[in-house]
Amino acid sequence: MSKEQSSFIKGLGILLIMVHNFVDILLNIASNEMSFSQKATDAFLAHVFTADSLWYIFSFAGWIGVPLFFFISGYGLTKKYNATNTIKAGTYIKNHVVKLWKLMLPIFLVYFCLYHTNIQSALAHVTFTINILSYGKNSFHIDPGVYWFFGAILQFYLLFLLLRKLSTRWLWVLCAVFLVVQYCIVYCVSYDMANWMRHNFVGWGVPFLLGMIAARSQLNISKPWNSALCAASFLILCACLVIRWLVPLTEVATIVFFVTLSRMVTWKWACFIGIISPSIFALHPLIRMLFYSLCFKPEYVLVLTIAYSAVVILLSWAHHKILNNPKLLKFKRTT
Repeated sequence: MSKEQSSFIKGLGILLIMVHNFVDILLNIASNEMSFSQKATDAFLAHVFTADSLWYIFSFAGWIGVPLFFFISGYGLTKKYNATNTIKAGTYIKNHVVKLWKLMLPIFLVYFCLYHTNIQSALAHVTFTINILSYGKNSFHIDPGVYWFFGAILQFYLLFLLLRKLSTRWLWVLCAVFLVVQYCIVYCVSYDMANWMRHNFVGWGVPFLLGMIAARSQLNISKPWNSALCAASFLILCACLVIRWLVPLTEVATIVFFVTLSRMVTWKWACFIGIISPSIFALHPLIRMLFYSLCFKPEYVLVLTIAYSAVVILLSWAHHKILNNPKLLKFKRTT
């Protein structure tokens, strides 16, 4: 994949996540994220052909943006760190921890000052241990909700050090093992255990490994076959979202659909959104809560979502500029 394709996929992924996390609470419809609820499925299908269908689609299916980021992470790490190259583990870990802290800490501090009351939960977030500690009756509060991703992606950064030397064949074997784990999450484990797995690498191994495998592969598909695969994967994805025994395959169908789509179109606006996607991910929980405090009425979902999205993108663009231009943070004395 080119950088443009990667940015395109990240752009669509972060839009799904950003809008999903906003309208999900407004509309109060559960999704089948590593689970299955017939009640939630029926509620979604009852609204999918109504005037408000777009928001119900985001609420029910927007979570599929998350596996796209784990896929891109696996792909990017494999391309960056060739299996034959030596990695200094200490430097590698330090660089990735600092990168996550630079993105997360300033915004999380503002969020904590405005909304958080649990100092233990805050410390667990900034030490990336909230994923491990949030389980069952002893769970820590995971507000602002999406920041568990930072701990999960750090787990994959560490896991990559162990996986990078494995052959592609063994990566496929591990991918199959994680797919079996997905079926166990849906069918066999308790709600608390499933929630814990969802907040850790255990629940997202399939997209990450598929990213590593894709980075090593040299698969060329003709345009007609790519178009057919794109259409077929979209139909399969729709089925995976609402059919219980297909739910564990949702992440696979999602990745195939968006990768094949990126080979057909790469909208410039989506690529731009993808470039600033880290800032969007870090900022949107705070802005979401500010909008909720101003107005929390589902009947205004259209106006609220448009205004919320515009503010998130504008501030994220500014945040991205500052984050990637340290000189902007330095005060220049004029004479």
